[in-house]
Amino acid sequence: MSRRARICLAAAVLAPLVSVTACGVTRDEAPQCGAVERVAIIAQSVPSASYVPCLLRLPAGWTSSRFQVRSGRTSYALTSDRAPGHPVVVELRDRCRPAGTTPIAARTPGGRTALRVREIDPRYAGTMFDVFPGGCVTYRFDFARGSHIALMAELQSVVGFVTRIELRRLLQDRLGVELEP
Repeated sequence: MSRRARICLAAAVLAPLVSVTACGVTRDEAPQCGAVERVAIIAQSVPSASYVPCLLRLPAGWTSSRFQVRSGRTSYALTSDRAPGHPVVVELRDRCRPAGTTPIAARTPGGRTALRVREIDPRYAGTMFDVFPGGCVTYRFDFARGSHIALMAELQSVVGFVTRIELRRLLQDRLGVELEP
């Protein structure tokens, strides 16, 4: 079975609450880490990724929208009421280019986290990268100065990760479903 067919099958079997169109899965909100069926759809979009991003919790004033799963990538937007009109775009791919970045504390065991600041004044804008075996999550942000420090801290507390190994075990235990690869 082709990779695209496996992703479509997984989307159809694992996510009855999500609409499937041309094998593109869309639903407004990105999945919480405990929603293993929906997190599995993200895992299938980038089968090489050793970690799968998901929402730990949304602090007061934050919303999730524009959740899209395509073969080779998953993306969604996170918006704070303190940064209206400037959502953070979160995207998982199999690789990225974190050149010209500054390392910060790693958010995944065995991974790297880095920051590329594009602008400091009048706005704090750039990209944060979580790089791990087989995958990369980018966070494109654009915040007003002043609230940017709190917003960056909250952003890092919003997105968490489930290991592919743990997700595979949870799917087998809860649903008797195998996650490939």
